[in-house]
Amino acid sequence: MKNNLAKRSLTTLITIITFVLGVALIISVFAGIPYILENLSNFNNITSALSFFILGITFFIILILLLEIASSSKNSIFISENVKRFKFIGYMLFVNGINEYITMLVNGVSGIRIFDLAPGIFITIGMAVYFIVALICFVISDSFDEAIRIKEDNNLTI
Repeated sequence: MKNNLAKRSLTTLITIITFVLGVALIISVFAGIPYILENLSNFNNITSALSFFILGITFFIILILLLEIASSSKNSIFISENVKRFKFIGYMLFVNGINEYITMLVNGVSGIRIFDLAPGIFITIGMAVYFIVALICFVISDSFDEAIRIKEDNNLTI
C-alpha cells in the first residue's frame, strides 16, 4: 500500500514536471528564435540560448524515459526495454555534461572548479555530477541486464 502510494506520487510528480517542461520548451522556441535573430552578432548569447534549449530537450527526454520505466514497473521492472532506457538516460546525461563544458568554454568558466589544469582543461561541479549520475545509470542498466539473465536462467530451471 505504502509502496503504491509512493510510486503513484512519483509518477504524478514526473508527469507534472514533464508537462511544465514541455510547455516551457514550446514557449522557448517561439521566444528563442527572435532572440537568436536579434543577437546573431553576439556568439556568447547564441551559445547560451542553444545550450539551455539542448539542456531542456535532454531533460524532457529523460523525464519521458523515467515515466516509461515507472509505467513498466506494474508488470516487471526487469525488462530489456528498461536496460535500454537507463543506458539512453546515461548518454543524455553525458550530453548535458559536454554541453556544459562547451558553454563554459565559450562564456568563461564560472563557479567552483574541481579540476583546473590549464585554460580549457577543467571540470566543474555540474560536469562531475552529470558524469557520476550517468555512470550510476550505466551501473543500474548493467544490474537490470544481469537480473534479467538470472531471471531467464531461473525460468529454465526445473
